[in-house]
Amino acid sequence: MVCGLRWSEVYNGHMSRQPEPFAPGVLSLLRVNARLTVSGLAAAVGVSARQIIYYEQGRHSPSPARLKRLAEVLGTSAQALTGVPREEETLTDLRRFAGLNRGDAARALMKRVPEVTVWKLQAVESGIVVHAWTDRASLEQVVTGFAEIYGTSTSAVRQAWLRAFPQQAHLFHAVPVKRAKDETAVASSEKGLRDWRALNERQQAYLVACFHQDQEAEAHARAEHAAGRDPGPAGVWRKLPFTIKADPAFTGYTDIQLRLKEQGLLDPGAGSSLAVLKRHGLITLTEDQVEVFPLGSVNRVLVELTRVGRACVRAGLGAQAPVRTPAHLLSAWLWENLLKVASAEPDGLPEAGLWGKARFYLGTGFRPNRAASRGYIDAEPIRVEDAQGTFVKEYRWHLTEAGRQHIVDYLDAYRDLYPQFEVDERTRAAAAADL
Repeated sequence: MVCGLRWSEVYNGHMSRQPEPFAPGVLSLLRVNARLTVSGLAAAVGVSARQIIYYEQGRHSPSPARLKRLAEVLGTSAQALTGVPREEETLTDLRRFAGLNRGDAARALMKRVPEVTVWKLQAVESGIVVHAWTDRASLEQVVTGFAEIYGTSTSAVRQAWLRAFPQQAHLFHAVPVKRAKDETAVASSEKGLRDWRALNERQQAYLVACFHQDQEAEAHARAEHAAGRDPGPAGVWRKLPFTIKADPAFTGYTDIQLRLKEQGLLDPGAGSSLAVLKRHGLITLTEDQVEVFPLGSVNRVLVELTRVGRACVRAGLGAQAPVRTPAHLLSAWLWENLLKVASAEPDGLPEAGLWGKARFYLGTGFRPNRAASRGYIDAEPIRVEDAQGTFVKEYRWHLTEAGRQHIVDYLDAYRDLYPQFEVDERTRAAAAADL
């Protein structure tokens, strides 16, 4: 019954399926297309004709080794013969596609991961947590080992693992590496200053006008993202309209042109200034078309700052580059949502209490694009009883063990990164509970 499931189970659509799936219709079709008789295929695979008939009737499923051999003879993949869709493979599927039974897989894995047993392999394939594989280092070792012996990518194994254990998503996120002063950043700043000094005042003014418009576009994209809306790829919204090739009486001026007009720098020499900036690798120029009434389609010039261009402006203006959120930490809006859940403990936060798409990024399971969520929160059912029995009244968000650990581990880092969010004692207590 759906009412007895956690949110992550409902969202992920976890439905039981045949543990060793096989598509008998695909086998029959491929055999006919290959112009093989039942006896001919049986001889090539090394089984009896009756066994092939049983496979095609769906009465038996081939062993991993025979599944692989069938695929080789028919010139297809083991996955095609099972009917398992791409990006829905389980750990068992990956092993079967490689033609390995559990014993063979465990013996091969022993050479790469210490203390591997058939039982542990069976456990993880059945969705049972193996506690020896619940720390970041050992889990990466296991995933790498699986990828090697199954002949697939670590990404495929990782995704299959997370389909079985979505609550372990946090173990796959990057760990901060402590480093000395970043010499690369210093060198970049020095180069930016050299690039800046190579420009005359007019060229600098044009670059600054483009830079300010670029930063406004970036701020708008961040606001859209925080509100749960997709701002689109940066390669699109960073392309800024510079001019429309028509009479301004019909088109008006773009925002960049207005900035330059206020400084008295907008004149027919704009093209040469942009050409210099492009030659220095500070901007790129492209064109598209827009509809202008009553002129119809008119060409428009788009300007996009390169990373070198942004570094040049910051060096010239003495401005610091914006602080980037480290990969292992949450963005401001996700951190704020995680604090909302923590502060609502022990009762939990109502299911509708999260903003935007935060539940997809913080929750236990997968986001719509099949990328793993962080696994820091989960929606627990609140059950009540009446004359008809027990039913789920509502779901409430609670911190998972991984979510509590994340807050405890990085609270000081978040305090420095986002001082605007206050962490009260209740939140601290909720995070430290059961750790």
